[in-house]
Amino acid sequence: MIDNKALFDYWHDRVQLKKQEKIAATAQHIPTQVLRHEYTNYDLLRQSAEVKQLTEPERSRVIAIIKYECTAQVLQYRAGCLRDRANEFADAYKEINQHKSQLLDLIKVLQEKLFGKDQQLKQLETRMASLSVENEALRSEIESKKAAEELHKELEQLKKQYDAVEKRRRELAKNNQSLGGRVAHTQRYKKERDEARVLVEEQKHQIFSLTAENQQLRQANEQFLRKLKRLSAVEPTLG
Repeated sequence: MIDNKALFDYWHDRVQLKKQEKIAATAQHIPTQVLRHEYTNYDLLRQSAEVKQLTEPERSRVIAIIKYECTAQVLQYRAGCLRDRANEFADAYKEINQHKSQLLDLIKVLQEKLFGKDQQLKQLETRMASLSVENEALRSEIESKKAAEELHKELEQLKKQYDAVEKRRRELAKNNQSLGGRVAHTQRYKKERDEARVLVEEQKHQIFSLTAENQQLRQANEQFLRKLKRLSAVEPTLG
């Protein structure tokens, strides 16, 4: 029978790890049984011809040693990977803290600069507000002056238009006055003409009446003359 140390050393050298990258990359917990069966050659060793040819209880002792060696080596490798990862995290944490400290210092400097910039910005904003008010005041003055000039021009234009209208009104009044004289003369002429026409018509009626009367008188005279002639013819006979 081989002593235990020699037996452990024998099977220790025959243990092989599998999927080592996956073991190192997996951060979650992996059960020991899974590590032994899936990440070592435990099943191949315990079913090997060398183990099968052993008789009991030697075979069970060898299988137990194989199980121990496979489990120990994979757990040791897994622990080393986790330790390395922890060291990486620790280094990263340390580096992050250093960066954090540097960032805090930088932030402090930036805050001081920004605070100074804020003061400058506030001063600039105050100055800009003041200039804006001054600009608005100047704009109002300019617009007021422009409005006054435009109003003056408009009044001058209206005055010219008024003068032109007043001149035309005086001309029309003068023309109306002259036309009024002519109209009055025309109206007097029309009145005299109408009166003359009425007088002519009256004279016509008078002439017509006188003519009719004259005709009647002539007829009566003729009748009277005939009577005289008859009387004259009768008187000699009577004598």
